Amino acid sequence: MLSKTFCILPWIHAATYTDGTALLCCVANSQPNHSDLNTQTLKQVWNGKLFKTTRLKMLKGDEVDNCAACYEEEAMGIYSHRLVENYIWYKRLGKEYIDDLINSTKQDGSVPHDLITLDLRLGNTCNLQCVMCRPVDSSKWVKHAKILSEELKSDAKYDWQGKVTEFNVKNFEWYKDAEFLDSFYESAASIKHIIFGGGEPLYIKEHKEIIQQLVSRGYSKNIELRYHTNGTIWDQEVADLWTNFKRVEVMISIDGYDVINDYIRYPSDWATIEKNLQLYDNSPDPIDPKILCTVQALNIAYLPEFADWIQKQNYKKISKRSQEGIFHAGILHYPAYLSPKVLPAHTKKQITEKLGSYANAHLNNSHIQKFKHLAELMNSEDLSFMLDQTIDYIDKLDQLRDTDSNFFRKLI
Repeated sequence: MLSKTFCILPWIHAATYTDGTALLCCVANSQPNHSDLNTQTLKQVWNGKLFKTTRLKMLKGDEVDNCAACYEEEAMGIYSHRLVENYIWYKRLGKEYIDDLINSTKQDGSVPHDLITLDLRLGNTCNLQCVMCRPVDSSKWVKHAKILSEELKSDAKYDWQGKVTEFNVKNFEWYKDAEFLDSFYESAASIKHIIFGGGEPLYIKEHKEIIQQLVSRGYSKNIELRYHTNGTIWDQEVADLWTNFKRVEVMISIDGYDVINDYIRYPSDWATIEKNLQLYDNSPDPIDPKILCTVQALNIAYLPEFADWIQKQNYKKISKRSQEGIFHAGILHYPAYLSPKVLPAHTKKQITEKLGSYANAHLNNSHIQKFKHLAELMNSEDLSFMLDQTIDYIDKLDQLRDTDSNFFRKLI
């Protein structure tokens, strides 16, 4: 019987961060970490200290420090990334196959097989400056991050000073290195699934070169792709390449209807996103587009309006297969001053009632029922003492960007 902390990913999956740091997965904490693709090959990372230690802890049922985000969500009744991935891969690979993988684990935690799925965050090149982001994830943040680190008045200033320092010591072009690419293509024969993130992957030219190589080398027919993209780009040449893969799941990150998304994912343009959504909805097989919403203090009150808008579009493909016509909700954990937990008690009460009422009116939609769990997570901790940081931050953003955060201010 598998332990309560077990996750299949350390036996099949590795993730990369924009600076070449290797992680257990996209939501895993990066500390402690001993894996770096600037100095190690994929094979060295795969059976390096981080992965070996994690496998042994999970087999014993011990909690893994890097996996704290999943444990927190599960405590609130939310179906975490760990649980989702366990379900997906058991269904895809079968219990017998996975049991064989687990049983092959050696005493030191190493495994004899190669990885099956890989999350590639190809540097920080991006065309947006999302409010919850930072320079290591978006090149668009470099200039304003320095200003925020110097001019914010609250403790949020120290957060941004850390983000600037972090950016200054990182290398964001590791994925261009010939040794990494050789290591990647050597592993590609066994890979069944690749996730592309960034930055913005469709804005990174090397991404296109990689998928062209996967097609020309004959690997694409055995590989499924997943993208995390911001919806501002439709690349027909890339879409044509996608038709050579088994399946292409496109997670389109949109955090609200119209001005809310334009504010959170500045400087996106809603009209452009609407146009691109139509292109994704009319795209050929095997493209499977879905909407991903990052739930945070700025948008949690407006989830019902966003869900209504999506349903009114009557999309043929978008979010139809597994999200019942709305969006997948991801939880923002960092920075804490943008978490829904930062909202004052009276605002939380209003939002809890609104989300509960909306869920009760859509009892046949399991994804809308999860709105109740989002409210529970919001209410699970009082971080309202950080609200001064939230206000200080959006005040400065409005000044730097000439934007209007009134949709949020009127709530608090």
